[in-house]
Amino acid sequence: MKRLWMLLVFLVLLAACSAAAAEVKITYTPENPRVGDYVDVTVAPDRENYQEIAWELLYDEEKSITYRPVNNSKETKLRTTASFRPRKECTCTLRITVSYGKKDKETAEVTIPVSGFAPAQEGPDVIYSQKDGWWYKKWYSKSNGRDLQKSACAIFTLSHALQRMGITDESVQPEVLGKTYSYFYRPGEGTNNSGLIAKAAEVYDFVTQQDLQRSVKEITASLKQGDLLTFSIVDGHIALGDALSEDGTKVHIVDSAPGATFDRIRTKGNIFYRNADGTFTQTDNPDEIPGSRWFFETHEYGGMEYWMSIDYCALRGMRMIRKPWLKADPGTGAVGVSVEYVGAMMSKVTRGEESWRVPTRELILTSGEPHAPKIAVVTAKKGTTLKDGTGKVIPKRKAIRTNALVLVLEAGEDAYYAWWDNTFGYLTPADVTLLDAEPEGFQTGLIAMNGSTSGTRTVAVHRNPKANSDKLESWKTGTPVCIVEKKGDFYLLEAKGFRGWVHEKYVILDQAESAEASKNMEGGPDDGQEINKGK
Repeated sequence: MKRLWMLLVFLVLLAACSAAAAEVKITYTPENPRVGDYVDVTVAPDRENYQEIAWELLYDEEKSITYRPVNNSKETKLRTTASFRPRKECTCTLRITVSYGKKDKETAEVTIPVSGFAPAQEGPDVIYSQKDGWWYKKWYSKSNGRDLQKSACAIFTLSHALQRMGITDESVQPEVLGKTYSYFYRPGEGTNNSGLIAKAAEVYDFVTQQDLQRSVKEITASLKQGDLLTFSIVDGHIALGDALSEDGTKVHIVDSAPGATFDRIRTKGNIFYRNADGTFTQTDNPDEIPGSRWFFETHEYGGMEYWMSIDYCALRGMRMIRKPWLKADPGTGAVGVSVEYVGAMMSKVTRGEESWRVPTRELILTSGEPHAPKIAVVTAKKGTTLKDGTGKVIPKRKAIRTNALVLVLEAGEDAYYAWWDNTFGYLTPADVTLLDAEPEGFQTGLIAMNGSTSGTRTVAVHRNPKANSDKLESWKTGTPVCIVEKKGDFYLLEAKGFRGWVHEKYVILDQAESAEASKNMEGGPDDGQEINKGK
């Protein structure tokens, strides 16, 4: 019995010594990190049933400042993988303590030399990690105590968008954008995202609009056009949508602070990751997203890309960021332009303070394969309206009158996606007639009165080629016009984004072309010049 007792004591002591001699293993990559690199760490406890893993980082033997929220969740306590970004050149000490009980703990540490500086993150695929510790006390609104880490999701999203449009200079780095646009931060409310995007559109030459896209149809059309869409993905947090899945059911999301999304999303089942075979798996756990990182200093997830149900995105409403979608050549090469008005023959475009008229056939739509646009002339007697993707009339937009000309970006079977009056929306095909941009050879002229093209007098533009028909518009003398056709004493003219009939006595044809053009007017011989009859 005594021998048996001594054997038991020996075994207990042996187990205790084995436990004391055990080691927690720590590995990290890269082996020689620079300031700003992502350092990924893996901890391997030597025993099972551990209760907590505590992480501590020291810079040159000085304890690092931690600024993490209190988080005692089981998932946080038991993490064996985590990351950090070194913030200065030094020798870091990473100390790991594994607890198996109140009085049963093991500590291990590694030294990590940090030398040199990683280049700034940039490029069309960059994904910023807003909550990784790097942006702590890099101020967004210093007077309000808000740094980029706390309050700048809209700034990170704007940087993501600009870099995906090919703008990668220093001005689009989050820290620079934060300083430049800090005045859009509203205490207690966060960033005024609509104001931020509108201002950035002026600076970086992209197109946006005040109205959010709130239908699957609109979002699908935008993403197929190559647009980027910024939106309030959950209350108080902004992210970016930048692509559409092949089956059209999901939007690719770039999220600088996904922890906010996963914590606040109210409707579960809308987040997915893509598998290697192209299929999608639904998840409510950010750890399952490929490439996910969790940062032990902040207890937060780093930036991620994943997929989200397009139905959910439509319910939230998405704000368009469109690359220069229309280009024209002012004589120095094609550049992005805005539209003052369009016609099947001539259009007027602007860039900055410069404006010029250009044959519509020379305009280039940049979506998909570059091509000349189509034009729709409104033929409905009571005019028409632009509608959103749900078929509702876009609010605060005036009706489009009969004979007005609208630029069409995409002609579908049930609707035409179009631009008019600085707004994108849908036209009902039955309300319009689709026209191709007119080829070379059309006749031009000027509105005149008593042979004079100067002054401020106006000439009536009629619905039909009759003096007593409805007056639709008035054009001043000197207005440039294009000749569509002639009937009797009236010309069907196109000018300033509109078509109508004007008596011939009020039109002076450009002399260099008038003789040739007259051959193709009503009753003249046809020499092959194509005249659009507007039908």
